[in-house]
Amino acid sequence: MESEQREQLELRAIRSLGLGFDLTSDFRLRFAKGYPGKRLVELDEKNTGDLVLPGGFTARGVSRDIGCDKGDQIRFCSDVYEFDQMSELLNQNSLIHGKVPSGYFNALFGLSGSWLDDAKEIKHLAFNGYFISLYILHLRTSPLVLCDEVKMAVPSNWEPAALSRFIRTYGTHIIVELGFGGEDVICVRQNHFSTISPADLKGYLEDLGDCLFTDERLVSSLSQKTQGENSKVPEVFLKMLQSRNLMLTSHSETSSKDGLTINCSKRGGDPYLCSHSNWLKTVPKNPDAVLFKFVPITSLLTGIRGSGYLSHAINLYLQYKPDPDELQHFLEFQVPRQWAPLYNELSLGLQHPKQRKSCPTLRFRLFGPKLLINTTQVSSNYHPAVGLRLYLEGPKSNQLAIHIQHLSSLPSMFASATPSTFSMWQSSEDSGNQFFEPIRWKSCSHLCTAAVKHNTKWFDIVSDGVFIVTGAQLVTKGRWLKKCLHLRLLFSHIPNCSVQKSEWTRAPSHSKGSFFTSFSTVLTSTFTHHESHCLQRQKSATLDSAVFDNGGPPVPVHSQKLLRYVDMTEIVRGANNVPGHWLVTGAKLVKEGGKIGLHVKFALLNYFEEDGMIL
Repeated sequence: MESEQREQLELRAIRSLGLGFDLTSDFRLRFAKGYPGKRLVELDEKNTGDLVLPGGFTARGVSRDIGCDKGDQIRFCSDVYEFDQMSELLNQNSLIHGKVPSGYFNALFGLSGSWLDDAKEIKHLAFNGYFISLYILHLRTSPLVLCDEVKMAVPSNWEPAALSRFIRTYGTHIIVELGFGGEDVICVRQNHFSTISPADLKGYLEDLGDCLFTDERLVSSLSQKTQGENSKVPEVFLKMLQSRNLMLTSHSETSSKDGLTINCSKRGGDPYLCSHSNWLKTVPKNPDAVLFKFVPITSLLTGIRGSGYLSHAINLYLQYKPDPDELQHFLEFQVPRQWAPLYNELSLGLQHPKQRKSCPTLRFRLFGPKLLINTTQVSSNYHPAVGLRLYLEGPKSNQLAIHIQHLSSLPSMFASATPSTFSMWQSSEDSGNQFFEPIRWKSCSHLCTAAVKHNTKWFDIVSDGVFIVTGAQLVTKGRWLKKCLHLRLLFSHIPNCSVQKSEWTRAPSHSKGSFFTSFSTVLTSTFTHHESHCLQRQKSATLDSAVFDNGGPPVPVHSQKLLRYVDMTEIVRGANNVPGHWLVTGAKLVKEGGKIGLHVKFALLNYFEEDGMIL
């Protein structure tokens, strides 16, 4: 029975060479695309022969373009690396360029799969393991040539539906080499709160490996260290020693005190065996595919019309990893973004006295500074809003305005939404004075904190759909010192859709630059440049159309006094916020930390065809 299973597995491995693969998946044969007969590259199927594999198995009728080499067995303990360095190291082992985390990397270290979130949380990574390759199967043919079917499936334009269909069907890469054997790996990840030095961390990991891989049950270097008075061996390493008898394919231990997580996993052989030496004996009888090497599909598309669009779509998909079922909607939203009003529409020169006099003002205390309010209506021209911000405009940065970030083009799902679409303004002025809060002194200016959402009575005019924000305005009501600041929003009706999920989002506790502040082509080659801080790494790879790196026009903020009263943090959602197609459907003014700020309501939508089917 075991020999039959192995025969089936080895045949599957041979037939998997040349198949497509989605790099966001864990490196398992079952995730290969198009098995068994849908190779993406052309092989010589006329000249075939027998392929003899180590262990005595012979595969009949194998293309001469497939070869087999002897494998090896090594134990390797990595250095302690930062997140992107470790990702790049594992990628190099699979011939993958750049440092975009793969599905194997995420599975090995037990990560969430969100590059931004994982990189922010993790300080260092390291692993110690046994890697066994009994033999290696590989493609001999050179150069690789894509099949005509694959070439014809490449969309010639930016068509999210066709691009997502291509990725779901063929994957992102092509399997060109497979190692057969097993691996027994100990991985450790360290968060930013941990104070353990990289040298100490590597020493503990090596000691744990010595214990687990040599089956030392009575005496270990770790247990000896714990007997010393000055011992500081993290408890998570000792927990892993105590739990070594658990019959699990993978096991993890975490210590919040030390900021460490250890993950042990086996592939190939009998992964339920606790003893490493006993497990080693089972690997030749029950090997698994443990070493994958790939070639990007896009590297074989030279001269094919539309290959640039596909390359861009694949890079976005690999970087942000939306669910494949959400990929079309994700790509629809990965178009340039812009702020309204545009930079050249802002008032940068000195204002005429009559203009200043016509602007309403707010006062926070009797003899404090005045804050001018820009009451101009800001519109996205019916394009979906994906973010809002408060901004201090004018040469003295003393005029408060609201800006909208929106998509520069309309997604295809909104094809029925035209400038003639039903649109209405809604304001916090319609709420009661129970939402009025003083900004500083009760005797001075207030703001209204009521949430501004669509009016449900509008559905008496339009029967279905969703109202999204496409415009905004700040207004004041009241007299002299006791003026109240209100928010107005323009809502536009989008038919043939419904709200899937909605969330309120506030500004982070400390203001920082937006992640959506530099338009990037997100080419894989850009990921090879190392930057020390995890947030900076992610900023360089985000998608946006803003010309200026700080998310706004380069207007110096002269009035530090007014900055104490206004939170200018951008509240936006984009590709980093899975699944990457959030829209603004509401907002409200808030007072937090003595500042005027914003809370924004974002929503994910379900989109329907005219026959009622979900897109």
